[in-house]
Amino acid sequence: MARFGKLGLIAGLAAMLVSAAAARADDAVSLRLNWQILGFHAPFYYGVKKGFYKEEGIDLTVNEGRGGAATAQAIGASSDTFGVVDAGTVIVSVTRGIPIRTVMSVMNSGIFAVVARKDANIVRAADLEGKTIAVTAGDALTQLFPAVISANKLDEKKIRFVNVDAASKVVAVLEKRADATLGSVDAQSFVMEARGVAASVLSYDDLGVKLVGLTVVANEKTIAASPDLIRRFVRATRKAFVEAQKDPDGAIAATVASKPELDGKVLRQQMDVSLAKLTSAATAGLPLGIGAASDWDNTVTLLKTYQSLATDKPGSAFFTNDFAK
Repeated sequence: MARFGKLGLIAGLAAMLVSAAAARADDAVSLRLNWQILGFHAPFYYGVKKGFYKEEGIDLTVNEGRGGAATAQAIGASSDTFGVVDAGTVIVSVTRGIPIRTVMSVMNSGIFAVVARKDANIVRAADLEGKTIAVTAGDALTQLFPAVISANKLDEKKIRFVNVDAASKVVAVLEKRADATLGSVDAQSFVMEARGVAASVLSYDDLGVKLVGLTVVANEKTIAASPDLIRRFVRATRKAFVEAQKDPDGAIAATVASKPELDGKVLRQQMDVSLAKLTSAATAGLPLGIGAASDWDNTVTLLKTYQSLATDKPGSAFFTNDFAK
């Protein structure tokens, strides 16, 4: 009996140690999105549903956002552990003193785009001349549009701009007060088509203005204090995106389950477009999440030229590949 008692005690202690180790590894982590849920975000919800984050000892909560700048501020204030922020906003935020850095370059091609009614016949850069574009003064899209004009040698005088607030841009196109608006590859066209208006999209990338798109950022304190946590989060996120591409319907179902009022059909369309932007020419063939210094340098140059960014830092100062290797 004594022998079995000792064996039972040993087994019990072993179980307690395993349980304690599991408890220690289960980190509560929050991810703040750059906006309300879009198709690009579906892999994160899929990763939670499939247990990819749990496999890495992470209990992940995904929170909707209200714009990249707001998310950058939230991560800078340590209100959330990680955030989804476009590279341009990362660069501007860091330059303004917000202590964040990209730890995973998820989308290495930009999502900015000219979104038009299909009947406006805007299929190439030259077609922008003679057209009216709805813009919002001061936003990044509008500030960078001169780069489109320059890259394509367009005559700016032949393009008419109508200033409206951000919420009215699509309305202006639908009401034919404008032929097109400045938006993203994964948003406005689907809104227009849901209202029965066929749309066309020309991304800034296609127009010769290449920007790094959406990335995952962390606070510099987290980077310094918890490198293993970041490494585990990046591994889980990479797996989530890779597997979501294999099972897109499952990814959409997981996302809709988190917010039933979402339109699964629109989310799927958005996701398909977004996931086609994960790589750039410089990152083709590299593991998901790896960024290219040349892409980031180009983004910095564009911001300095067209958004009056004041920095002497190279692109490599705003991101790291250390956790995505």
